[in-house]
Amino acid sequence: MAKLFVQPYLVSIAWRKIMSHKGKTLSFMTVFSILGVTIGVAALTIVLSVMGGFEQDLVAKMFKGLPHLEIMAANPLTGFSLKEYQLSTFEELYGDSQGVEPFTQADVVIKNRKNLGSITLLGIDPERGGRLWGFSQGMISGRIADLQSSSSAKTNEVPGIILGDSLALQLNAEMGDEVMLLSPQAGVGSGALNGSPLANKYRVVGIFMTDLPRYDARYAVVALAEGRKFLIDYDESLEAEEYVSGIAVNFDDPTKVDNYAGRLRQFTQLSVTSWKVANKSLLFALKLEKFTMGAILLLIVLVAAFSISGTLMMTAYHQQSQISIMRSLGMRRTDISKLFLVHGGLIGLMGMIFGMLAGLVICTLLYYFQFINLPDGVYYQEKLPVKFLPLEYVVICISAWLLSMIAAVYPAFIAAKQDPGSGLRTL
Repeated sequence: MAKLFVQPYLVSIAWRKIMSHKGKTLSFMTVFSILGVTIGVAALTIVLSVMGGFEQDLVAKMFKGLPHLEIMAANPLTGFSLKEYQLSTFEELYGDSQGVEPFTQADVVIKNRKNLGSITLLGIDPERGGRLWGFSQGMISGRIADLQSSSSAKTNEVPGIILGDSLALQLNAEMGDEVMLLSPQAGVGSGALNGSPLANKYRVVGIFMTDLPRYDARYAVVALAEGRKFLIDYDESLEAEEYVSGIAVNFDDPTKVDNYAGRLRQFTQLSVTSWKVANKSLLFALKLEKFTMGAILLLIVLVAAFSISGTLMMTAYHQQSQISIMRSLGMRRTDISKLFLVHGGLIGLMGMIFGMLAGLVICTLLYYFQFINLPDGVYYQEKLPVKFLPLEYVVICISAWLLSMIAAVYPAFIAAKQDPGSGLRTL
């Protein structure tokens, strides 16, 4: 361990070598070596922070739209009975959750006059408010309580439906308009649109907007009993058995949803889908993009490391006489190697510090002032998002410093091998 210890005088000598011959400013080659590391570290810091901001914002929107956990039947197309799996069982099982609500889900065709659209129809319990879904916080017209199932509504009253804002625009539907819902199982004849249990009229009683374009254009909401009519192989027995597509559960900390999913191991006929599973491909793409961009930008630091290596090689060549004098004064080959390693490490350290400071200053300006506007229609937000990533910053600093040290290994080896006699003869 003693042999690996770097004596303080080696740091002092290395610093004098970094400075120009006047001892007041950095040498020309050193400046460019430090600048290369600075640019690489700053670019890595800014890009990873911005990508982290995009990821954070996208994940937050995932939480905002759909429930954190969905308990479904082993075959999600069939659903299951609340008579067999009582809702109170899940409420006890997830007593620490924000809420537990049953729902139905089906792909249907919606029609308003000549306008058609393919949507996902959610059936919820109006008494519970549907607060586990994003539309409950985004009602711009009407109320969720206005939803009425056919079982509780008057015989001459049309059941209600709530549409997303983008979907309403697509259908040219307004509050009070009557729209037709058609299950894909129904025939295409006119009879299917007039009287079939798989095709029903609904009155628009609400419109929601969540700022999630795909969500607002894809989802419509009806009462639970009405949504049950669009389940596969619907008949009256499904009403008696209170069939649902699944149970939705939300948590205070959605990132720990995997810990909650394991509680359903006793129910072998049920499956669990979390927001992580539902967005697995997107989350993997985000991590892969982040890793790829980091690896590409790290090449800037690698190029700077070559510059450091070149600087040290020139130092070893032009200062042969100084190396010989130090050897004649008693310095060993290992001390010469340490000297050049310290030299490269100081250059990398200075570049790392300057680069990190520059990157953090720019990230702070972007975070607080948000002066960069994103083009409309390309991104789902107006400003460039930023997330501070302390762990990633530590990894960037360590990587940049290690590359600088590695770049100094070969010049240190060459300098240590020099013959002291040949260097003294050049004096």
